[in-house]
Amino acid sequence: MTAAKSKAPGTLLEAMLASFDVALRSPDGVADPAALLWTDPDGQWRPLLPTLRSAVPQLYSLGPYDPANRTGPVIWLKCIVDRTLPDLSPPQGVVPILYLPDVDRQQLRAAADCPLRLQPLIELQYRGALWHQRDGRDWTVEAFLTSEHGLGLDVALDSATRAALLRALPLLAGEPIATLQGRRLEADDFDRLTIGDPIRDLLSWMSDPAGFRARNDAGRWATFRTVCTREFDLDPEQDGERKAGDALLHGGGKWDAVWQRFWEAPKVYRGISALLRGPAKTLFVDQSRRPTVNAEKELVLGRDLDAAIKLPHHEACERVVALEAEHKARREWVWAELGESPLAMALEPLARLANLARTALGGATLEAVVEAYVCEGWRCDRAALEAMTTVTGPAESSLVARVVRALYEPWLDKSARHLQSLAGYDGANLHNLAAGVSAEKETCLLFADGLRFDVAAMLQERLEARGFRTRLGQRIAPLPTVTATAKPLASPAYQACAGELAAENFAPLLGSARQESTASRLREELGRAGVVVLSAEDLRPPSRSELGGWSEIGQLDQLGHTLGMRLARQIDAEIETIANRVVALLEAGWSRVRVVTDHGWLLLPGGLPKVALPHYLAATRWARCAVVKGESTTDMPTYAWHWNPQVRIASPPGIGAFVADTEYAHGGVSAQECVVPDLTTERGADRVRAEIKSIHWRGMRCRVLVETNAAGARVDIRLNWKQPTTSIVAATKDVSASGEASMAVADDSHEGAAATVVVLDQNGQALDYKPTTVGEGT
Repeated sequence: MTAAKSKAPGTLLEAMLASFDVALRSPDGVADPAALLWTDPDGQWRPLLPTLRSAVPQLYSLGPYDPANRTGPVIWLKCIVDRTLPDLSPPQGVVPILYLPDVDRQQLRAAADCPLRLQPLIELQYRGALWHQRDGRDWTVEAFLTSEHGLGLDVALDSATRAALLRALPLLAGEPIATLQGRRLEADDFDRLTIGDPIRDLLSWMSDPAGFRARNDAGRWATFRTVCTREFDLDPEQDGERKAGDALLHGGGKWDAVWQRFWEAPKVYRGISALLRGPAKTLFVDQSRRPTVNAEKELVLGRDLDAAIKLPHHEACERVVALEAEHKARREWVWAELGESPLAMALEPLARLANLARTALGGATLEAVVEAYVCEGWRCDRAALEAMTTVTGPAESSLVARVVRALYEPWLDKSARHLQSLAGYDGANLHNLAAGVSAEKETCLLFADGLRFDVAAMLQERLEARGFRTRLGQRIAPLPTVTATAKPLASPAYQACAGELAAENFAPLLGSARQESTASRLREELGRAGVVVLSAEDLRPPSRSELGGWSEIGQLDQLGHTLGMRLARQIDAEIETIANRVVALLEAGWSRVRVVTDHGWLLLPGGLPKVALPHYLAATRWARCAVVKGESTTDMPTYAWHWNPQVRIASPPGIGAFVADTEYAHGGVSAQECVVPDLTTERGADRVRAEIKSIHWRGMRCRVLVETNAAGARVDIRLNWKQPTTSIVAATKDVSASGEASMAVADDSHEGAAATVVVLDQNGQALDYKPTTVGEGT
């Protein structure tokens, strides 16, 4: 298989797994959820359990005690979550998913009225996460198929279609989504899934022969045998699954179509992997179909990466790039989709890191070094982060961390030393480039602590994908690059700061009272100056102030100090949190949101190199900076404190740290710590919006009430909301100034049919739609 596989979910099962991952993201990032609770009041999802158990080994369900099928009562589920059953619980780092059929989430929330048998689960609402719709309701099968946060399919909402959908659910799990898109799905479409698909039935049998036989009566089994004999020259009963596996391995004829279907949805047919692990009958076999070949190549790649670590830096970079050329094709093999090629997956960001780390940041001036970092250098940091998040297994994670360190550390250190050589006496050149942030009308300043430049670039991509205009610039953080020193300069309150060190913790004094510039005092100073200070949930519009607004969000720095290398896995959730806040502020009426920060950071697997600083020389010592006592002399590089040049700050050379085993740190002089992002996001033209408020039928005439800001909006009624040719009205109607439109269905034969009311803009694009039944209520 040479075509690249799309990252978008290809099947219902893959979409559910992706949705589980989203639900497990922890915005706070302090700890992973203890469990993911999946409530299903009507038990709609129960028919999908056999398929899910095969694809999701960390799935456990509430029911009669049956550990072989990972099912048991509440107390057993609690033991699974708390890992008191080590032989049955998932590995450390893997969050168990608890499927709770016939349980309503509201039962767990109303603790006083919760049935006694379910009460042990109540506390998991707070230690764990819940899988539900964005409005808080449980995911029904219908909702997941039709929601834009699920599959986004156009499904008729009549009772016959709902019944057929639930009947076909086990078969729908592996059906390619592409075959279901672009048309309205009705009962016949789902009923057809239950018959006439010999490839799906063949794969289901090959994956689980005993289960398939148990699920089918004698008549259906006989039919299946006949179809297989005719279509694939294979009798399942006489030839067995081993012969089928051999035919799939060697391919040819219709077996290539069978392979294609397996390749499209391998997680639905996990058992097939075992069938293909035997020796091939001939040498003329597509090696990509053999899981044993892939496993052997993974072992060889692991040894090669381990050997590359021991090479000189330049040779190690070259070797990793060469390994990428050798193994990149395996990322398109089906085994990568099944998680059996973790090192091949990690090679892509590792190779980018190796390419970028060959040459340290250069430039004859400090400005040139900053420009080099802003243009390309940050991509090296990003590649290192991505490499550290591609693998999850302990052995693979350890190996990839060591490779990242071997490639990344020399580049980091050499780049930092070059920047330090250009910083000037006492850091004067850096000091001259560090400037405060001013308030602006119609602009909300959004402070995100520890937003490093590469992370801001990812945030920019996330916002642009949502259709917003952005500009990513840079500022220079003051020395030392710690929050106490740098946050005041990132706010309009910087002019009120005095050049005195407060309690030797790197914070200047603030205002006429000359108190330490804590976060709360900075906010008070901003308020006195006329800036609107918004709390984390506050969305006041900008009209209340001529000097703009100020808000704070994000926990990157706090998480870095708490988690060390584990920060890499929390960054995506933090980006999403910041992006959501930016969008919310823009939608509340702010013309611009300017994201600012105080400092960046260094993150290195295994810890930054330890540099000794005698205790008697330092009044205050952190990992990357220390206040030098009085007139003490030291061989350590020193810099003037930004707020008072009489105060000397010692900082380790390169990327050293005064504290051993420090993986995450800031406070020193490097591009990662000093060059910080300044990201401005603006609203485009006001988005055209429409919402159908009500639908009323009188006979075959439909009256629709619409709330919209779209000029020239009109209303249609269609059998398939995406297809104009399925319109059933005599003519579409414009939305009046009062928001009303009235249409007549021309053909009485449509009475009782499932249809959709659609609001369209002037270009015919759908702005909103809602299902209805023609003539309903008349």
